[in-house]
Amino acid sequence: MAKVALETKKTMVKEIASRLKSAETLIVTRYKGLSAQDINELRKELKKIAGEYLVVKDSMAKKALKDGANNGIAEFIQGEAGIAMHKSGPSIVSKALVKFSKEHEPLKICGGFADGAILSNQDIIAIAALPSRDVLLTRLAIVLNSPIRGLAVSLSGIICKLLYALNGIKDKKGGENVG
Repeated sequence: MAKVALETKKTMVKEIASRLKSAETLIVTRYKGLSAQDINELRKELKKIAGEYLVVKDSMAKKALKDGANNGIAEFIQGEAGIAMHKSGPSIVSKALVKFSKEHEPLKICGGFADGAILSNQDIIAIAALPSRDVLLTRLAIVLNSPIRGLAVSLSGIICKLLYALNGIKDKKGGENVG
């Protein structure tokens, strides 16, 4: 019986490890005080953004993280911990977790791992406060376009002034307007 339980635990650790390795962003939270209904609500919110929330025993999570490249987050796993996972950058999942933690006080963000770096809870909150990638790219495009637009407006102004001057000269000499 004990052998079967041990094999089951090993299989569970392998499954947890494969799920954690497939995620680019991992954020560790403490969920003590949340009801099962609240956790399911969090899972639904994360599922909307293609994320996942995994509740595991701390010992199993630490064993699963032991061999992975992101084992630096093992220090955040203490007691009742849940791990939010996402296959892209930390922005989307950070926004969802920070918003949920404001609505549900017991959820605490401990830290995480994204883009090869360990993130503290302050880092995650700061990332959540940033605008989305699309907004940042739009702002960058506007900034890059601004000098070109300014040059075009200046050149068109010079051409207009030249045209007004030529029309003024024609008017003085009694000829037809240019343009």
